[in-house]
Amino acid sequence: MEAGKFTQRYLEAVAICELSPKDMDALGVDDDQPVRVSTPHGAVVVRAKRSENLGEGVFFIPYGPWANVLVSETTRGTGMPTYKGLEALVQPAPKEKVPTIFDIIRSLEGKQT
Repeated sequence: MEAGKFTQRYLEAVAICELSPKDMDALGVDDDQPVRVSTPHGAVVVRAKRSENLGEGVFFIPYGPWANVLVSETTRGTGMPTYKGLEALVQPAPKEKVPTIFDIIRSLEGKQT
Protein backbone atom coordinates (compact mmCIF):
# COMPACT_ATOMS: atom_id res chain seq x y z
CA MET A 1 0.00 0.00 0.00
CA GLU A 2 2.88 2.35 0.73
CA ALA A 3 3.88 2.21 -2.95
CA GLY A 4 0.50 3.63 -3.99
CA LYS A 5 -2.77 2.06 -5.01
CA PHE A 6 -2.18 2.70 -8.70
CA THR A 7 1.06 0.72 -8.90
CA GLN A 8 1.75 -2.74 -10.24
CA ARG A 9 3.16 -3.64 -6.82
CA TYR A 10 -0.19 -2.89 -5.15
CA LEU A 11 -2.09 -4.94 -7.77
CA GLU A 12 0.25 -7.90 -7.21
CA ALA A 13 -0.22 -7.69 -3.43
CA VAL A 14 -3.99 -7.20 -3.31
CA ALA A 15 -5.54 -8.72 -6.45
CA ILE A 16 -5.05 -12.25 -5.14
CA CYS A 17 -7.14 -15.11 -3.77
CA GLU A 18 -5.38 -17.29 -1.24
CA LEU A 19 -6.55 -20.91 -1.30
CA SER A 20 -5.60 -24.12 0.48
CA PRO A 21 -3.33 -26.55 -1.37
CA LYS A 22 -6.22 -29.04 -1.63
CA ASP A 23 -8.52 -26.42 -3.17
CA MET A 24 -5.81 -25.30 -5.62
CA ASP A 25 -5.30 -28.93 -6.66
CA ALA A 26 -9.06 -29.52 -6.99
CA LEU A 27 -9.38 -26.42 -9.20
CA GLY A 28 -6.34 -27.42 -11.24
CA VAL A 29 -4.66 -24.04 -10.80
CA ASP A 30 -1.15 -23.04 -9.78
CA ASP A 31 0.17 -19.90 -8.13
CA ASP A 32 -0.42 -16.73 -10.13
CA GLN A 33 -2.99 -18.30 -12.46
CA PRO A 34 -6.25 -16.35 -12.80
CA VAL A 35 -9.39 -17.45 -10.99
CA ARG A 36 -12.86 -15.92 -11.12
CA VAL A 37 -14.48 -15.34 -7.74
CA SER A 38 -18.27 -14.84 -7.89
CA THR A 39 -20.81 -13.88 -5.22
CA PRO A 40 -24.41 -12.68 -5.49
CA HIS A 41 -23.01 -9.12 -5.40
CA GLY A 42 -20.40 -9.35 -8.16
CA ALA A 43 -17.50 -11.22 -9.71
CA VAL A 44 -13.83 -10.45 -10.20
CA VAL A 45 -10.74 -12.15 -11.63
CA VAL A 46 -7.71 -12.34 -9.34
CA ARG A 47 -4.53 -14.42 -9.16
CA ALA A 48 -4.56 -17.66 -7.15
CA LYS A 49 -2.05 -18.01 -4.32
CA ARG A 50 -1.36 -21.20 -2.37
CA SER A 51 -1.65 -20.78 1.40
CA GLU A 52 -0.78 -23.40 3.98
CA ASN A 53 -2.72 -21.33 6.55
CA LEU A 54 -6.20 -21.90 5.11
CA GLY A 55 -8.47 -24.87 5.49
CA GLU A 56 -10.22 -26.56 2.64
CA GLY A 57 -13.20 -24.59 1.33
CA VAL A 58 -11.95 -21.25 2.70
CA PHE A 59 -10.44 -18.43 0.67
CA PHE A 60 -8.91 -15.06 1.52
CA ILE A 61 -8.77 -11.88 -0.55
CA PRO A 62 -7.08 -8.84 1.05
CA TYR A 63 -9.14 -5.68 1.56
CA GLY A 64 -9.08 -3.56 -1.56
CA PRO A 65 -10.98 -2.79 -4.76
CA TRP A 66 -11.00 -6.44 -5.90
CA ALA A 67 -12.60 -7.61 -2.63
CA ASN A 68 -15.03 -4.69 -2.71
CA VAL A 69 -16.52 -5.97 -5.98
CA LEU A 70 -17.67 -9.09 -4.14
CA VAL A 71 -19.52 -7.57 -1.18
CA SER A 72 -22.84 -5.84 -0.68
CA GLU A 73 -22.84 -2.10 -0.25
CA THR A 74 -25.19 -2.61 2.70
CA THR A 75 -23.30 -2.12 5.96
CA ARG A 76 -26.14 -2.60 8.47
CA GLY A 77 -25.25 0.75 10.00
CA THR A 78 -21.62 -0.14 10.76
CA GLY A 79 -20.05 1.72 7.85
CA MET A 80 -18.03 -1.40 6.94
CA PRO A 81 -19.23 -4.01 4.44
CA THR A 82 -19.38 -7.64 5.58
CA TYR A 83 -16.37 -9.49 4.20
CA LYS A 84 -16.20 -12.47 6.53
CA GLY A 85 -18.34 -15.53 5.98
CA LEU A 86 -19.11 -14.55 2.40
CA GLU A 87 -20.02 -17.54 0.25
CA ALA A 88 -18.48 -17.51 -3.20
CA LEU A 89 -17.76 -19.67 -6.20
CA VAL A 90 -14.11 -19.87 -7.22
CA GLN A 91 -13.38 -21.12 -10.74
CA PRO A 92 -10.30 -21.30 -12.97
CA ALA A 93 -10.25 -18.42 -15.48
CA PRO A 94 -7.30 -19.25 -17.73
CA LYS A 95 -8.30 -16.89 -20.54
CA GLU A 96 -9.24 -13.91 -18.38
CA LYS A 97 -6.96 -11.19 -17.09
CA VAL A 98 -6.91 -9.53 -13.70
CA PRO A 99 -8.50 -6.09 -14.00
CA THR A 100 -6.54 -3.02 -12.98
CA ILE A 101 -7.93 -0.65 -10.38
CA PHE A 102 -8.90 1.63 -13.30
CA ASP A 103 -10.82 -1.25 -14.95
CA ILE A 104 -12.75 -1.78 -11.70
CA ILE A 105 -13.59 1.91 -11.37
CA ARG A 106 -14.79 2.04 -15.00
CA SER A 107 -16.97 -1.04 -14.42
CA LEU A 108 -18.73 0.77 -11.56
CA GLU A 109 -19.48 3.93 -13.52
CA GLY A 110 -23.19 4.45 -13.87
CA LYS A 111 -24.15 1.85 -11.26
CA GLN A 112 -26.57 3.08 -8.66
CA THR A 113 -26.64 1.87 -5.08
